[in-house]
Amino acid sequence: MQMPAKLLPILAMLLTLSPPLQAQPAQSKPEPATAELQKAPTSIDKLELSLYLPEGAVAETVSYGTESTTAVAFANDIGLMTIKGQRTRNEDLTTKLVAESIISQLTVDERHRPIGELLSHEQLRIKFWTGERFYVRQLSPDGGPDAIFGYTIFQNKPRSFIVFELRTDINNKPAAQSLYETSVGTIDLGNPDEEDARRSAAIQSTLAFMDSLSIEDYKSVLTGKDSDQWERLYTPAPSGDEMDATEHGYRRVRSWTGFKGELTPKDRSKWSEDDRTPGYLFQLDAMALEENMRIDTRALFFVSDSQDSESWTIRMSLVQELDDENLRPEDRITKINSAITGARDGTSMNIYLEQNNQPPTVTRPLIQGDGYISQVQTYLHSRMLAAKKKEGEFASYAYQSAANTVLLRWDIVEQPEETPGLWRVTTKVSDTAPATVAVFNERNDLLRVRLANGRIWEPVELDKLLKLWKKKGLPLE
Repeated sequence: MQMPAKLLPILAMLLTLSPPLQAQPAQSKPEPATAELQKAPTSIDKLELSLYLPEGAVAETVSYGTESTTAVAFANDIGLMTIKGQRTRNEDLTTKLVAESIISQLTVDERHRPIGELLSHEQLRIKFWTGERFYVRQLSPDGGPDAIFGYTIFQNKPRSFIVFELRTDINNKPAAQSLYETSVGTIDLGNPDEEDARRSAAIQSTLAFMDSLSIEDYKSVLTGKDSDQWERLYTPAPSGDEMDATEHGYRRVRSWTGFKGELTPKDRSKWSEDDRTPGYLFQLDAMALEENMRIDTRALFFVSDSQDSESWTIRMSLVQELDDENLRPEDRITKINSAITGARDGTSMNIYLEQNNQPPTVTRPLIQGDGYISQVQTYLHSRMLAAKKKEGEFASYAYQSAANTVLLRWDIVEQPEETPGLWRVTTKVSDTAPATVAVFNERNDLLRVRLANGRIWEPVELDKLLKLWKKKGLPLE
């Protein structure tokens, strides 16, 4: 994703910590400004929070996958507040430990030389939430006023933290600190007891749902090994004409009952006992077009009948044309080939990532608690929920390749009053991911999947897809 130009100075400021220079003489401090707030709260959907920002403040949010950072510039350039979500695999990490780690980074360099002074450190409570707040002063590198860093940290979920950071200088500290603390004091992260109860109930609904599924239930939503379902990804045009729509890609889906050995091209006569494990397979072949970029994907997933083991491979090829006239034509093309291989046995998971024939990196995502669903199930889950025609909230844990970790997923099943013959499944694959909305008819046929950015996945006949893309001069090979 290309960075908005007006955010470059802000992000440069966020990523740079000033080294120590000579101490600056004390300067007169202005009195704290009256902390007037905006009349309406600002919501940060990716972090599932809202708060009132100072009057005259300007906010910008930059997202990268499941991560996002919101930068809030105070009026009159007196300070900058950033709001970030931080995830960890360390289930023992606390707000106190996070605070101590940041304090150490701000006050001592890698050679254990002092670079900053801790001004204050306290525990505070806002509504249901207990957090840590501290301020650090660092000497200016350019002869200007000394820098002030303020942090407020809350743990909003297991292994997840919300971090508020203030950056200002010693002269503007009273006014900026007043605005910062008043604004942070209005945060709404929800009621943790209610949220825990909701999550627990939704996970129990998923467990009951999974236990109710039979082999026939699975077969009812599978395409069959020799059958293809084609889907087109596009942005509809205001005119409604398909020729005016913007095409973004297409995919072919296959799913069937079979054996683990079908993951490899190995001859069936040479299958081991493990290869003969029965289960379900899901195959996805997709092509996506973005600006100056093409991405081809082939994925194959297997899960055993008992759901206690699974394996999969995802291969991707990315070709990007760089918009740089200073490069030779042959140097403007960037190619990246990557492969993800995953395997799970019970609650033990191993992920191998290879890129451009480099040695693979290995990760072992943590699976904890109940409600985990397999990779095959993540693709079948919405359709199976709609097939059962049971309204409600369903929560589960699933591995997400984009984040390379196991995240909480939500599926909300509804039959809207305005469309009594249709079933709607709204899915969020993580707490910070935008929702997708799938619509099924009474026969459980998929009608469309609407993405948060307005794009639509829609079933299409192959002949129609080929003719449409050929008319538009788009690649089909």
